[in-house]
Amino acid sequence: MIIYSPFFKPIFWSVMGLIYTLTALSAPIWAEDLGFQMSWWKWILAAIWYVLLNFSFAGSFTLMGEREPGAWYKFLGFHLIITIIFGAVLWYLL
Repeated sequence: MIIYSPFFKPIFWSVMGLIYTLTALSAPIWAEDLGFQMSWWKWILAAIWYVLLNFSFAGSFTLMGEREPGAWYKFLGFHLIITIIFGAVLWYLL
């Protein structure tokens, strides 16, 4: 597969790092545009939610890549439900 080549693997991770960096740098602008009054504990809760969201997709696609057909969609479904509930509570707090 082309993504596992020695040339594209570092490019993939560089692009992923760039996406994470741009997301982190634009979060204060996004919160200001929405009119949120963010304190330090709200930023920590938002960061935890973002990590949970990334963990849900990374874990499930890792299981998919390891050819675990029964595990990946159960993992994704369970963790996305938890992430959505936590996100709804976080949205209410914001």
